[in-house]
Amino acid sequence: MLTLLPRVPSRSSGWVPALAALALASTGCSIISGDHETETRFPVRPGGSTTFAGWSEITITENPHQVSAAELRYVRLEAEDTSVTDMGFIRNITGDVKVGDQLTRVVQKASMPKGERIVPLDVVYKDDIRQFFYEDPEGEGWTIHIDWKGEIDPSYPLPPEGVWVKVKVSVRIEE
Repeated sequence: MLTLLPRVPSRSSGWVPALAALALASTGCSIISGDHETETRFPVRPGGSTTFAGWSEITITENPHQVSAAELRYVRLEAEDTSVTDMGFIRNITGDVKVGDQLTRVVQKASMPKGERIVPLDVVYKDDIRQFFYEDPEGEGWTIHIDWKGEIDPSYPLPPEGVWVKVKVSVRIEE
């Protein structure tokens, strides 16, 4: 069994404070081998800064080094509210995994396409992701740490309450 444990970030900065929750896993249980998808959501609210930065962590209970391979299949962003016609309020976004002081880019999107509510990010790391999991210091399993950075378009007409964005992440694990 593979159980994904969400880790709530304790810091974030910039225009979208809750973006640090990006890609946090929802708790679930499934057979370890196969395709696994997780979803989370975060708010994008109007503000003064045009940049955002945050981080998230995903902890799994099973040792990922005991399977033969793990790959990132896709990451996509989606506006939850169907009245939002595109994701143009986000100019760009990058996701880097962090092990120690080493950062490795895994996903990015240079610009959001016009008229698209669901936007796949470009997976730029195509190799095995098991190397990015490290044993959690709190003994809860194995963790992957993701640093997020991006830019917001301040001219985009966001509603005062903001927009909720869903993030879907899919990983394939092979035993």
